[in-house]
Amino acid sequence: MTRSEIPLSVTVPIVIDHDVRPTHRHLLGVGELPPRDIFRILLLRPNHRLGNTLLLTPLLTELERRYPGAEIDLVTGCEAADDVFAGFRQVRHIHQLTRRPGHHPVHLLRTLLLLRRNRYDLAIDSTRGSRSGRLLLFLSGARHLLGLPSSKRELREGGSAWQTALAHAPSHFSLDGVYALRCAMGLPFMAQDAIWPPMRIHLRAEEQVCGRALLTDLLGHAPDGDHQVIALFPNATGNKRLGGEWWLALADALKAANPRLSFIEMLPAHGQSQLQLRFPAFYSSNVRRMAAVLAQCHGYISADCGVMHLACAAGVPTLGLFTRDNLTRYRPRGPHDEALCVADCAPAEVAAAAAPFLHALPR
Repeated sequence: MTRSEIPLSVTVPIVIDHDVRPTHRHLLGVGELPPRDIFRILLLRPNHRLGNTLLLTPLLTELERRYPGAEIDLVTGCEAADDVFAGFRQVRHIHQLTRRPGHHPVHLLRTLLLLRRNRYDLAIDSTRGSRSGRLLLFLSGARHLLGLPSSKRELREGGSAWQTALAHAPSHFSLDGVYALRCAMGLPFMAQDAIWPPMRIHLRAEEQVCGRALLTDLLGHAPDGDHQVIALFPNATGNKRLGGEWWLALADALKAANPRLSFIEMLPAHGQSQLQLRFPAFYSSNVRRMAAVLAQCHGYISADCGVMHLACAAGVPTLGLFTRDNLTRYRPRGPHDEALCVADCAPAEVAAAAAPFLHALPR
C-alpha cells in the first residue's frame, strides 16, 4: 500500500502516541445529555464538499437554540467553510483538514492534539455512515460523545431506547445531527416534527444589496413584476449530471409554457458555460456572492449538487432534479422547495412536472 492509498482509519492510530489514544467510550444514550453544563462543543464533519457542509447548518441553528451560552468549534475539510458559517454567532473556530487528511499525518496529528487540549464538553459526529467522523469523535477526548448509532455494536450498546428512537428518525440527511441531539436530550419523539431548523446561510444586508445590483447588471434592468427570474445551474458530478442540450431543451419547454420566465446561468468552478451562453451568466468563486445573487431570483433549478443546497440555504425557492434514488435523503427542504425524479425523463416531461413549482413562485 502506497502512502496515497492509506485511509484515515489506518493513519490516525499510527501517528497518535499510545499515551494520547483514548480508551473505548460509548455514545450518549437517549436522555443522557444534560440540558446545562455544556459550554464547549465540537462539531465534526471532515468532508470537503460544499453541499455536505451546508447540510450542517440546521444542527448549528439547533445548538444555538439549545445551548445559547456555548461556543462551537468545527472540524471540516471544506475550503468554503468560513464563508458558509459566517453569521452563526456561536462559532468560535473552524479546524480545517486537508481534502484527504490521511495523506497529511503531521497536520492531522496537530489538529487532534489541539482538539484534545480544548477538553470539549460535547463532541458530535453529525451524520451516520462517516467512518472518519466517527473515528475523530472517539479521538476527540470530549466528555460527552454524540452520534446516531449505526454499527451493530453501537446499536447493541444503545439498547432498545435507541432502536425505538431510530424508528422515528427523519429521513433527510441534514436532520441526522438535530435528531441525535434531541434524542440525547430526552425530547419526546412525537414532539420532534413540530419545527425542524432550515438550512441557512446568513447574508448581511449589504450582501443582499450587492446581490440585487449584480442581478440588475446581469439582466440589463432591475428585476420587475413582468418577469420571473430563474437561476439555472446545469452542472453536477457523475451520473447526477444532465447534458447541456438537455438543459437547453428544458429551458425552451419551460419558456414555452411560461412566457414570463427569464433565465440566468450560474457557472460552475471551471468557469465555462454549459448552455452556450444563451442566457446571462454569472461566475464567482465566492459562495457568499453566489448566494447573494441567488437570493434575489424568483426561483432556482438544478440537479442534485452543492449549489442546489446553497440556493436552498439562501432562501430562494428551489427545484432539485434527481437522477438517483436518493431524493428523500437529499432533496431541498425549504418551505417553497420541490424535488423531481427525472431519470430517463425527457425535458418536456420535466417541464410539465415542474408546472406546480413555477405556479407557486412569488410574483
